[in-house]
Amino acid sequence: MAQIVGGYGISHTAMAIRRYDSAIPAEARIRAEFEQLQKAIEALAPDCIVMVSSEHLKTFFYDNFPQICIGLGNTCRGWGDAGVAAADVPIAGDLASYLVEFGINAGFDLSWAAEPRLDHGFMCPLTLLTPKMNIPIVPIFTNSSTAPLPPLSRYVSLGKMIKAAVESYATTDRVVLIAAGGLSHWIATNEMGQINETFDRWFLNCVEKGDLSALAELSNADIAVQGGNGGQEIRNWVTIMAAGSGPGKILCYEPIQRWATGMALARLFEK
Repeated sequence: MAQIVGGYGISHTAMAIRRYDSAIPAEARIRAEFEQLQKAIEALAPDCIVMVSSEHLKTFFYDNFPQICIGLGNTCRGWGDAGVAAADVPIAGDLASYLVEFGINAGFDLSWAAEPRLDHGFMCPLTLLTPKMNIPIVPIFTNSSTAPLPPLSRYVSLGKMIKAAVESYATTDRVVLIAAGGLSHWIATNEMGQINETFDRWFLNCVEKGDLSALAELSNADIAVQGGNGGQEIRNWVTIMAAGSGPGKILCYEPIQRWATGMALARLFEK
């Protein structure tokens, strides 16, 4: 059976690429952690990556906006948006199809899309972690922006379903899980540019303790007030936390005002 060999959470602002300044210590520390995580993932020798990231009204729009969508097929291409270069990314198509079927049988009304385009929510982390784009991915899009949003408890269930699906997949594939998004930030609001370090550190403390119950009790309204509309992306982290077990480890946290985002990288779990 396939084996999950690691799970990670990362912030995915495109400004980490287009507005990076190595002379600024906080930005340099974030980039250094990305480089270390790239090496760690390479050392795990994964056959594929399951990446849960947010839809930013780029691939889907209001005419057909899924809550959870899995990309199928052979190849997906980046949009080249937000200052992140476009690239072709291979899809782990067999595993993606298996996840869709497994999830539907498990009670998830999953959407799917054939070879969907990927915006910076996927391409920023891939550019920094797998720059050769040589590891096939299963892209899982979540709605983190547009009401009504599912409660975080639904993403606990999603993570458990992903774990069960991968571990029942009849191959010897080594699979890395990555959550992309967050932490606190406000997009296109009067609060844009603010960062709530208190909220970010509370959330990361839950990550370190593996405290899914506290996170599952957090309402979408609470997140909006404390973490901003962009903070809704923590649901991706919750998903991957639920696919593992035990405490996580925070690799780096920096509230970077120039990027208008609470930036973090974490090992959510590792086998």
